[in-house]
Amino acid sequence: MILGRCLTRNARYFPDKTAIVSADGRSLSHAALNDRVNRLANALSANGITKGAKIAILARNSPEYLEVYFAAAKLGAPLVPINYQLKAADIHYRLEHSDARVLVIDSEFLEMLDGLPASTGAALGGRIFVCDGNSGSGGRLNELIEAAPATEPEVSLSPEDTLYIGYTSGTTGPSKGALISHRAIVAGYLYKALDYGLGAQDINLDPGPFWHSAPRDFATLAIYLGGTCVVTRGFEAREYYELVVRHKVTNSFMVPTMYQLLTALDDAGRYDVSSLRVLISGGSPLPSAVKDKVLVRFGPILNEFYGATETRIITNITAAELSERKRAVGRPIRDVEIRILDDAGGDVPAGGVGEVFVRGPGLFSGYYKDPERTRKSHRGEWFSLGDLGRLDEDGYLYLVDRKQDMIISGGENIYPSDIEEVLLGFPGVKEVAVIGTPDETWGELVTAIVVPREGGAVLPHALIDFCGTRLPGYMKPRRVEFAESLPRNPVGKVLRRVLREPYWRGQETSI
Repeated sequence: MILGRCLTRNARYFPDKTAIVSADGRSLSHAALNDRVNRLANALSANGITKGAKIAILARNSPEYLEVYFAAAKLGAPLVPINYQLKAADIHYRLEHSDARVLVIDSEFLEMLDGLPASTGAALGGRIFVCDGNSGSGGRLNELIEAAPATEPEVSLSPEDTLYIGYTSGTTGPSKGALISHRAIVAGYLYKALDYGLGAQDINLDPGPFWHSAPRDFATLAIYLGGTCVVTRGFEAREYYELVVRHKVTNSFMVPTMYQLLTALDDAGRYDVSSLRVLISGGSPLPSAVKDKVLVRFGPILNEFYGATETRIITNITAAELSERKRAVGRPIRDVEIRILDDAGGDVPAGGVGEVFVRGPGLFSGYYKDPERTRKSHRGEWFSLGDLGRLDEDGYLYLVDRKQDMIISGGENIYPSDIEEVLLGFPGVKEVAVIGTPDETWGELVTAIVVPREGGAVLPHALIDFCGTRLPGYMKPRRVEFAESLPRNPVGKVLRRVLREPYWRGQETSI
């Protein structure tokens, strides 16, 4: 369970087969990829990067991004993927908190370096390499690769060695650095390959950003299995269809926002997507209305999984199961167990709502420099993301909400996703987020922030009445506000805390 070894194997058994092809037409065979990764690992080693040193990367998707990932794996030097949409202060925090000793960066982000604290710049020691530009403090990445030997790096590695530090999206608080081992990643690969029937014959396309764990995991899974990964700089619905047709793509991971855009494209039907046999959704729950559209457009090939950086894949649900259990996220995959616990740590009976705890071989190794958060997120060997959910009699998991997003109004616990699901079924509603806003009588008032469809006419009382016929009275929104868009993080999750902030500003408490 040492990730980098898959490249050595593939170079031996599939030397001429395409490992990576990019949207701009570049391609690498498995032999060429292993050669370049070895050269990069040796070049980094010559620059003082040994086992345990942290390698940060701030870049868009590219073949070079994946080369850096695998080179870090072969060196035993944990990768630190950084979200390029973050503000400069957050980028600096990750560099300093992770103790990064190398920064690989796209040229478009070089201006950010001018604001680096002196301590961070000193830690990097000039080891700044540019993926796609002409120069950097340490030079171009390709120059490093071309000048170094292609011999296999000799590093003693263990499955428990850290492969990368994944900083969480921070939707419910300060970002945390999750330590992800080789064991966790490879175990996740094997379960995904089994559940989705993936192998060396498959061609993968994941248009999500590689700084996020899921798109990078599925892309590198394709390479691990000896298949082919199609790399695009970002997501655009029409380009996605064109790449599927051009490369005969067989599988993709995407977040709900991407599926929504793909099914909304007016002329989507003209693209031949018959090569696709597995589609996977994750990152946040896929609304039922979007699921139905995906199944119509692409056929019964949709899977939805539940997982996170800290856990890898936890559950999966197939298209056939989705038709019968629309709100479920599936049953636990092999060797993963789930418990629903109440606040006292007791097991909640089937059908009851509680906090979701999991254990299995894909769990992370703890939060970097934060033993207290690591401790608080565990009950023994069981780990919780803070999600609320329920298990039915057949073992299917239903996510109710994030624990931190729960609204308490008049003593009743209210879960926003249940209300949002109803509101999305109202004609003229494009997007919606439900939050709790302060109220002297009720404590919190159920408030819906609605983004209308273009040209649509939506009246607050009509939305409230619509919910009143479909939900218990205490769950019905008491206030409706309109917005042009909802704040989201780069993987499509609605930032409810951002919506809540102006309403709770000046209050003694925020609940």
